[in-house]
Amino acid sequence: MESTKQFTKYMKADERPSVDGSIDVSSVLGEWFNTKPDTNYIKKVILSDRNGSLIINAYGASDGGLIDWGEAEAIPYGSGISSLMAAGFHALFTLDGIETHLVSNQKLSILCIQSYTRYLDGSGRIGHFSREFFHR
Repeated sequence: MESTKQFTKYMKADERPSVDGSIDVSSVLGEWFNTKPDTNYIKKVILSDRNGSLIINAYGASDGGLIDWGEAEAIPYGSGISSLMAAGFHALFTLDGIETHLVSNQKLSILCIQSYTRYLDGSGRIGHFSREFFHR
């Protein structure tokens, strides 16, 4: 009897076939700058490919220049049923009691990054959401 592998499905999109290969992240690589120069959030991000992993380095806004958040691994996502071209990613930064999830999509040479920030430091600060647009 032939064995078949069962996969969990929660939506029609989960029926997509398996593909060989990995997602091509070349479309999102490089240095991206916020389209809003006076932002209070993220000023720029640098995306690079390191040994097959997508790495993001984010820089926050500050009166004294940029705040380097360091690096995090970003998980890339394709844009269609069988697309192997990266159309977005998500990443997690944990910085001194502050947790920020970055979720992005890229289209027409614009990178849209949503940030979801919550405070784990006991300060009582309210979590917040931001959506900003970046260009090369």
